[in-house]
Amino acid sequence: MADTNAKLQDVVYLDTLDDETGTTFAGDRIALEKKLLRKIDTRMMPMMMLIYVLNYLDRNNIAVARLGSFEKDLGLHGTQYNTIISIFFVGYILTQIPTNMILDKVRPSLFLPVIMCCWGAVSACSGAVQNYHGMIALRFLLGFVEAPFFPGSLFLFSSWYTKKELAKRISILYAAGQLSGAFGGLLGSAIMGGMEGKAGLAAWRWLFIIEGTATIPIAFAAAFILPDYPETTKWLTDQERRLAMLRIAEDANEQDVHKSSSREGLKLAFTDPSLYILWFMQLALNTSASFTNFFPTIVKTLGYDKTQTLLLSAPPYVFAAILGITNSWHSDKTRERWLHVVWPQVFCSIGFIISAVTLNVAARYTATFMMMSVYGSFGCILSWVSSTLPRPSSKRAVAYAVVNAGSNLASIYASYFYPVSQGPRYWQANVANVAFSAACIALATTLRFYLSWRNKTLDKASEEDIAEGTDTKVEALAQRWHCHPDYRYTL
Repeated sequence: MADTNAKLQDVVYLDTLDDETGTTFAGDRIALEKKLLRKIDTRMMPMMMLIYVLNYLDRNNIAVARLGSFEKDLGLHGTQYNTIISIFFVGYILTQIPTNMILDKVRPSLFLPVIMCCWGAVSACSGAVQNYHGMIALRFLLGFVEAPFFPGSLFLFSSWYTKKELAKRISILYAAGQLSGAFGGLLGSAIMGGMEGKAGLAAWRWLFIIEGTATIPIAFAAAFILPDYPETTKWLTDQERRLAMLRIAEDANEQDVHKSSSREGLKLAFTDPSLYILWFMQLALNTSASFTNFFPTIVKTLGYDKTQTLLLSAPPYVFAAILGITNSWHSDKTRERWLHVVWPQVFCSIGFIISAVTLNVAARYTATFMMMSVYGSFGCILSWVSSTLPRPSSKRAVAYAVVNAGSNLASIYASYFYPVSQGPRYWQANVANVAFSAACIALATTLRFYLSWRNKTLDKASEEDIAEGTDTKVEALAQRWHCHPDYRYTL
């Protein structure tokens, strides 16, 4: 019955659109939609991927800098490097919820480039730091200004792409970050190997200056290329704009509007139990994935020199990108989330175990690929946010910020998982990673059963309303869960 209602609802949307535009989509709707998607993908995906590469490079180049004279020049000792890693995420977490609430009300094509210029400047200034306290201050500030980009990207994507399109595009975006890990290793190898002593500066200083400065011209280009929201993007035709709005409305059985207050969105998000399950699921994943902050150090335990270590660090990131995109593409195709979240966590856990129990070089390097499969679940979880908390837009914006910011709490405590004294096996960290991957699996299973219960409850209420000739029961449930009566959650 739900499917029938959904189809009837689609007809209503199509008729409404036809009345407003004077255009009939009966025969060419699919072709028009493909053309629209190509246009949006062409304008948004390459630019967002490039921005995320820069975001990821400016955040993680400190791991490459550590292979040079970074610690010696700043006089670091004990756990001070770990604290520098950790303090970034304090700033990163504090900013995300308020900035996503702002993004729901402003133009993304202006907001995102402005914060890009901010983080590029802060990152470049890191090359001039002279001591531990200066680096602490700049890393905190870098986290503060980098924070709005990724949750803002997720929210912007969810405003343009439907449930069957979202996971693979989130994974493609995130794959850009993974590939930047590979590219960052190669670029870092070139800078660290060729810039030492240039203009009297250490190579690690040039690393921060070059990678930070490169962000700013890209920010200016992004302001002219990125879209805003479907109803406000000026470079769409009227027909394309209405079709873009229609697609998102059909996907949730209701229109996606940016009119509810930020305070209301905050309240609706935090009173939905699904938010907490998704939050802690992503927190568990991020904890087990925190080894990437130390990945060059982990690869260095294989016994190779600095240049070979950086080169060997690249292929596992490429593998992670391919796996993440493939898994999310299949998740979108089958419209299934749970299994696509679970199996990568099982696979990466095997890699953590291998890394903990053997010193065999071939086995340990193979394990690094398996460990990277932790990111195979990433796009599926984040797309699950959109289909689990779809409306209103202010609620979805807060949900994405909470899940991303809250999950990055992991990086504060996990920054201490890999002290040098525990190398080369780092068995304590690997055991912890397995435990957190298991927690991710348990929470994904909990969410699946919870959403299945919601769907069954909506179906039952709908059947009872039909028998009684009313719609009071299903309407009450829809109002309680902030969805359309015909909406059904993705499992």
